[in-house]
Amino acid sequence: MARECSANLCTCCTSFITSTGLVILFLWLTLRTQQPKCFLQSLYLPSLNKTITSNHEHSNNTVIFKLKLINTNKDKGVLYHTVHLTFALLLDANTTRPLANTTLEAFYQGHGRTTQKWSSAEAHGGGVNSTVNGTVFLRVDFATRVNYKIMLFYSKRHRLSGGANVEVNVSSGEKLDPKGIRLGSEAAPLRLRWIALSTFLVSLCFYMTY
Repeated sequence: MARECSANLCTCCTSFITSTGLVILFLWLTLRTQQPKCFLQSLYLPSLNKTITSNHEHSNNTVIFKLKLINTNKDKGVLYHTVHLTFALLLDANTTRPLANTTLEAFYQGHGRTTQKWSSAEAHGGGVNSTVNGTVFLRVDFATRVNYKIMLFYSKRHRLSGGANVEVNVSSGEKLDPKGIRLGSEAAPLRLRWIALSTFLVSLCFYMTY
């Protein structure tokens, strides 16, 4: 009788450990998120386009750009809050001067989707009037907060930000690199408190049953 009870107890413990492990694995796969990727696809400074400026008395100090945002999560949507962008002119290797800033309105991005946003900003502070060794470099930074949509619920807000130095053609005003430039991003990892809570509930149900 004692051996039978011991065997049943071992079976129950094994089943509990296995079930708990599977629940934790499922929740980890469900709640695990990957931060979106942001690329600067296009950048154009009309004031540097010599063809235009040679035929007009007043230069256009607008900064025209296109961003590409990629949601790498195949089963989670991303809600972007206001996206803040800043552009600065590199005066030397360690010094920058603010050039322009703008914002993009909040938007939602579906599972595994790619979104492209055209926008512009008005340059100030003298415009682009400085070069580094005959080359124009801009520092482009972005910052926003995102919520991940997991099933029917949204996670807490997470900060997403990054930037890169962009080389601009001094004759055409377009960025030299024809490919999209990754604006390095960082985001706080999604906390796993829900996994801990779920594990506790599974354990509680087990003890109430047995």
